[in-house]
Amino acid sequence: MFKILSVILKKKKYAIITLMAVIIMAASSYYLTVVNVYHKSIFVFADMNGALFTIISLVLGLVIAVLSGFYLTLVVFRRDVIKAKAAGNKTAGLGGMAAGLIASGCPSCGTPLLGLAGMPLALFSLPFKGLELKILSAGFLILGIFLISKNIKKNLIGQCSVNPPIAKLINAI
Repeated sequence: MFKILSVILKKKKYAIITLMAVIIMAASSYYLTVVNVYHKSIFVFADMNGALFTIISLVLGLVIAVLSGFYLTLVVFRRDVIKAKAAGNKTAGLGGMAAGLIASGCPSCGTPLLGLAGMPLALFSLPFKGLELKILSAGFLILGIFLISKNIKKNLIGQCSVNPPIAKLINAI
């Protein structure tokens, strides 16, 4: 899984896709985390929820952003090179990204995305105030990355004899 990612990320196009996806997801997560906090300050968020919770929440948000970037890059690579469809990959990866965005927010102030569904304080009722959703999100993204990597490798091996550039790529993996 990581070997495929390292080979793909050596190409400039895919490295840029990953970087842009990470920046967009991290910015979205941060914005949703502090959007309802007084004066939009992460320090007020830390005062309200505790320093440990804030650090863990921000680190998990960054992990979800990086995993989302890897997942989207693998999806684009598969579309560009293999043009194959795999059903289970989309569900796990998209579910992980959605859960990560839903879990972004201040549990005591209300989560913006859950507020749209009429449940603004839903994270506050969970035992770890939504951190469990972020961990679940990271798990779904890892599963999606694993499944799509497996699909890419299987399809690359099948195309190896037909397409010489694909044969070169599979030898690097």
